[in-house]
Amino acid sequence: MTLSLVHITAHRKAIASLPVAQAEAKLIALWLEGKASSSIRAYQRYTRRFLDFLDKPLKKVTYEDLVEYASSFGGNAESTKRIYIAAAKSLISFAHKIGYLPFNVGMALKLGELPDVINERYLDEADIKLLVRAASKHLTDAKTPKRQYTALRNLLIIKLLYQAGLRASEICELTWGDLTPRGDSGQVYVRKAKGSKNRTILIKPKLWAELIEFKDNAHSNQAVFPSQKGGHLDRQNLHPIVKAIALEAGLSELVSAHWLRHAHGSHAIERGTNPVLVKETLGHANLAITDRYLKARPNDSSAMNLMDI
Repeated sequence: MTLSLVHITAHRKAIASLPVAQAEAKLIALWLEGKASSSIRAYQRYTRRFLDFLDKPLKKVTYEDLVEYASSFGGNAESTKRIYIAAAKSLISFAHKIGYLPFNVGMALKLGELPDVINERYLDEADIKLLVRAASKHLTDAKTPKRQYTALRNLLIIKLLYQAGLRASEICELTWGDLTPRGDSGQVYVRKAKGSKNRTILIKPKLWAELIEFKDNAHSNQAVFPSQKGGHLDRQNLHPIVKAIALEAGLSELVSAHWLRHAHGSHAIERGTNPVLVKETLGHANLAITDRYLKARPNDSSAMNLMDI
């Protein structure tokens, strides 16, 4: 579809006046306008998968989101992956063209050069200990009850992101009703996200005890990790928490909640955990996605048998 400057301006004004959900529905309708009916059905399917994965308004899409999306296809055929990613890039480009997005973040992702996300974002076990130590120091240094509560919340966020391998959206949406006792410990019930099934994740006794102490008298429908204003912590506010602790620990400023999820998968595989169990814990759609952790961190390589130079 060819858009004149007049039409672009009109569309921008029309979309800007709508609530986010309606604005993005209108945006997609405009993007599909003029395409054949068979193409529209296909593009709707491609878009649905991308937006389900994104799990936030398109207006907040980042290059990192696109990289994560590209890495989520696992064992799908290369041609299938390219079609879905190309559709996402096309939608983003259109949204930028009519002024809905300030930047076309899709331009930076080349279809023939999809990055190796897991190797780029690897945290070893020593790095996880550094994160926990940095978050614990914030708790020790906190002088007021409010700051102590926030520091403890942030420490438990780091621990639970890693130990349960949760997505950012999943940890933000947790309520105390999703945490239930099990033997001398407990479990976390994670509701369906990104096309995955609901799943239950066991928690180690030490972390479970810390969570229950943090709960105090909170009701089952209250957020496990509330924002400063009450209610659930927003996903966009989670990243600054993790980033600040990572910087304090001397790690990359790029560290995010998803790095901790990658670390869970990689470390579990390295310690000999059955990939099927890792798949179920992380809520991967298929085993091919989990298998990336095994390929990313092999236990041996022929390179280890070459002479030193």
